[in-house]
Amino acid sequence: MNKHTLSLSRFTTLLVSLGLAMVSLNVAQAKTMKTQNLLELMTDAESIVVGTVVNATDGFQDGLPYTEVTLTVGQNIKGHKDETLTFRQFGLIAPKPGPNGLVNLTVTPPGWPTFVEGEQVMLFLHRAASRTGFRTTAGLTQGKFSLRGGEIVNGTNNDTLFKGIEINAPLNATQQDLVNQPGGAYAAEAFISLVRTAVEENWIEKGVMINAQ
Repeated sequence: MNKHTLSLSRFTTLLVSLGLAMVSLNVAQAKTMKTQNLLELMTDAESIVVGTVVNATDGFQDGLPYTEVTLTVGQNIKGHKDETLTFRQFGLIAPKPGPNGLVNLTVTPPGWPTFVEGEQVMLFLHRAASRTGFRTTAGLTQGKFSLRGGEIVNGTNNDTLFKGIEINAPLNATQQDLVNQPGGAYAAEAFISLVRTAVEENWIEKGVMINAQ
């Protein structure tokens, strides 16, 4: 084995080791991610939308890896007003050569939402970062809900989504069932309607929807 091959082998091993270290760190961070209920997700979200992912690509911005997601928006519930929405989130879809020609292993961290073209989603989106413009969902996977077959569920299976929340407003039977359900997929129409009503009627600002924990 010549010196060039040996150096390349050592460099490749170093890249793999660094990648594994980053993944391990991200897994640890995901495990300590704070559980957020619906009120906290709504409070942290600058925008809440329902739509369909029409494009998901990745690349580099000033050397930083990102995934760019574009949606056609069917419902603007909070903040966003347009019929399309495009945002960039930290991390690549898959490892790829960076601006320096070396393979960048910084993919979307574990515990963060991922996006696939054609999927229907409800997103609770943070405000974009001031320096990079990157943004992601409130509560990470907790703030991305997937819609399938009339049901809606987030990345933590809607676990404790209504835990500790007190709603001082009349709820219909379907809405009350949502509040009483500890987790698992919800009826999509009922859940989206409840969130929309809470936003439009300013439940959080008026103290109608509160954390009773």
